[in-house]
Amino acid sequence: MSPEDLTGFIYKSHAAALQLMQISTRDRDSLLLEIANSIKKHKNAILEANTLDLEASRDMAVPELVLEWLKLTPDRLNNAIECLTQLANLPDPLTLHVGINGYQRVPLGVVAFIYEGFPQLGLIAAGMCLKVGNTIILKGGSEGTNTQEAIAAIVKEILIARNFPEACMSCVPKGVTLKELIVQEKYLRLVIPYGRPSFVQQVSKQATVSALPISMGNCYLYLSASGKLDFAKEIILNSRKGDPDAVNAIEKVIVHRSWLDRASIDRGLGEWISSLKKQGLVVRGCAETTAYFRQFLEESHIEETDKPSQILIDQSIESEDIWGQAYLDETIAIKIVNDTEEAIAWINQYSSGHADVLLTDSLSERDRFVSRVNSSTIFVNAHSRFSRCSKPNDSGNAKIALGMSSLKTRGASRYPGVIDIYALTTTKQVLTNSWTQ
Repeated sequence: MSPEDLTGFIYKSHAAALQLMQISTRDRDSLLLEIANSIKKHKNAILEANTLDLEASRDMAVPELVLEWLKLTPDRLNNAIECLTQLANLPDPLTLHVGINGYQRVPLGVVAFIYEGFPQLGLIAAGMCLKVGNTIILKGGSEGTNTQEAIAAIVKEILIARNFPEACMSCVPKGVTLKELIVQEKYLRLVIPYGRPSFVQQVSKQATVSALPISMGNCYLYLSASGKLDFAKEIILNSRKGDPDAVNAIEKVIVHRSWLDRASIDRGLGEWISSLKKQGLVVRGCAETTAYFRQFLEESHIEETDKPSQILIDQSIESEDIWGQAYLDETIAIKIVNDTEEAIAWINQYSSGHADVLLTDSLSERDRFVSRVNSSTIFVNAHSRFSRCSKPNDSGNAKIALGMSSLKTRGASRYPGVIDIYALTTTKQVLTNSWTQ
């Protein structure tokens, strides 16, 4: 496709966005419900297309992690259908007005969602964009071509039947490279990359269009001297529950030095880490942690086979760079610090910056941590698990989220934290004379 043809392709999405702005909230919500019903009706065809993708991907030597993301189970597809249904029932953020001289929320325009695996996530992203009046251009990995095309065909059929612009949802034509797409500044308003951190970083660095990178993994938990050990285990394990992506998985734990009290090793920290290992986690440690427990083992008179400390650390972390990288597997790493100041500095240097946890009973420590940690979301004595489609709350509203953005990444300062439908809008200021009727 020539540069002119690509510009023309994106212009169609731009023109569709202008038309979509004039369509009522009721009609957009009705469209989402009809898409959800049609996806449900054609579920078997979509799953069959996904099976073809999985078989082809194994021959293509696609990484196991991406293969797991690519796998579209009935439960995963049902979750996407539920997200579309919940989206249709959410209040329209575009109807919010603030005073005489205030801001009105408006659609962004054309959004490009670029992702590895996750065929159902393209559908959810499309639903979120349509909810707020955006059009969307999807570019999934080649490993999911059949699934993406099957879903897109179903959505296109509904768009045409309901007299919506067909370009409300488009897939990037074959032959168009990633780099060619993300420099289309004339009509493209936002690029959202999702996948492995290296992939997300690549897209974010190459894009000349505004980018909103989605973060995953490498979240930190700081267990302070007054934190609760059992609750830390509960939070860690719960944060890793996600199907297929545990966005806020706690992969690094910073432990205050007071937890290394020799009298509490076997019944305290050592037993705690052993219990994590029994849940299938692989435990790594900083050089000091590894050396400490090795020394404890050598000096103790307890039989070696009876010591949790003997199997505490599977591997020592020799390079500090590892502390800034996401594992995206069943690995967890432990770092010992002297005080809260050191913990804050370490988190600010190495955490992904989208979801970090503090366990403490100290109000002053909480205030210091919250004000100084450079993270878009901080959980204090609370679970950090990410939920893409939450159940309706007491007011009857659900929460639909595409992912999480970090304060540390380019573009995320535009809308840090949970990427919900509000993140896919912008505002314009409206100034009105007091006598205007």
